[in-house]
Amino acid sequence: MDFLEPLPTPDDQLHRICEVLSRTFGWVAAADTVEQKGLRASVVLYCVRADLLGTDTLEELGATAGMPQAVVDELVSDFCHTIGW
Repeated sequence: MDFLEPLPTPDDQLHRICEVLSRTFGWVAAADTVEQKGLRASVVLYCVRADLLGTDTLEELGATAGMPQAVVDELVSDFCHTIGW
């Protein structure tokens, strides 16, 4: 079947993992303040493993951080765009 892409090699998989981690850490580090970095790290946790965050909704995350819901929603969108989701 010519239309199927070959499975990635272990080296290709490792390269992709490193690329996603690098983009993730870079996105978190791009914030100006420690508080903003913490909010961004929380957004990453929410998107990747919400069970590790301990909040049930993005509204709770925004309220805890003292940020309007629109700011948190924009961060989620920006993060997903940054890593190619």
